[in-house]
Amino acid sequence: MRIGLYALAAIVWLAVLISNSVQWDRRATEPQAPEQGYLGGGTDMVSDRYRLSVLAHAESVDKDSVELLPGMVVVAGGEFQMGSDSAHPDEQPVHPVRLRTFRLDRHEVTNQQFGQFVKATGHVTDAERNGYAWVYLPGGTDFIRVPGTNWRSPDGPGSSIDDRMDHPVVCVSWNDASAYARWAEKRLPSEAEWEYAARAGGQRHFSADPLLASAPANGTDASHSLSHQHAPATTAPHPSATGHLSLRGGAGDSEIFAPGNVWQGNWPETNELRDGFFGTAPAGSFPPNDLGLHDMLGNVWEWTADWYAVDYYSTSAQENPRGPASGDRRVARGGSWFCSPNYCGAYNTHYRGASPPDEAFNNVGFRCVADLTRRIPLIPGQEVEQ
Repeated sequence: MRIGLYALAAIVWLAVLISNSVQWDRRATEPQAPEQGYLGGGTDMVSDRYRLSVLAHAESVDKDSVELLPGMVVVAGGEFQMGSDSAHPDEQPVHPVRLRTFRLDRHEVTNQQFGQFVKATGHVTDAERNGYAWVYLPGGTDFIRVPGTNWRSPDGPGSSIDDRMDHPVVCVSWNDASAYARWAEKRLPSEAEWEYAARAGGQRHFSADPLLASAPANGTDASHSLSHQHAPATTAPHPSATGHLSLRGGAGDSEIFAPGNVWQGNWPETNELRDGFFGTAPAGSFPPNDLGLHDMLGNVWEWTADWYAVDYYSTSAQENPRGPASGDRRVARGGSWFCSPNYCGAYNTHYRGASPPDEAFNNVGFRCVADLTRRIPLIPGQEVEQ
């Protein structure tokens, strides 16, 4: 009798085990909805891990983008016409470029983030090693080399970032930005990736508007607004021999104006501060573009991975170009809080700045790119190769 009861219990236990195994196999193969805390909790666009896996591999990710890692936006790959035939010679000729899908930081890297990198690695910036950075201060007529300036004291000795931890880090060279990107398991964007993302994957160019302190995220059509016609910027180059970014200024025709942190008024006499900021603004202070990317224009110049060559667009590869093989300056894009319509005017999506990779400025920062090659959690305990 006792043996019969043991046998019956063993049969029941075996049946439960088989049932659970079947259920586990089914859960491993059937679509499962994401849970709260991994992808925002059941977004309509990505309802299961299989759709996410396909989405991560596709070249045609929804244009509105999907954030798969904290602070990053997926930029769907595609083709666009890079450059501008109505701008400066180094922005010509307009040429087709096709890019694979990539992820880009939603904001510029902040002082807080860079501080975490320095704490973890002990990194010493070029400005700290060189003993100076290039600084523009209120009342000045140009950038000057100020001893004792670095990312912790971006406006000269005695200045501090204690109340600016959410501002983009500045006084970091290309070398410093590249070191941060490697530590974060990312990289600096190519010049083509930067322009494509700044244009939200579209064909129109954008320009920050000094007369526009706030506006919808997708901006206003400059071709329909006579009140926004800007005076031409100076054509005199900023002397790159002293380490400055090459500033030639000027905006193309029929660009879409959008709000951004730029100089509002006649440089250097007057900054009207219509947007409330003389220097940097906290990351994300202005509306994002259609991909959800903040401050692509204005606030701070952003280092890219590419070397600069004035004639590169005439020889650029069409598939995922990475710039010239060598050079003496690296490309920076987007303009900054220093740019004004009468002097710089570089706050648009086609202007190309450049500077030596070991120089640092209090209006230059960066953001990072990540390739779709890392594994990310989608459901607790599950990962999908991107």
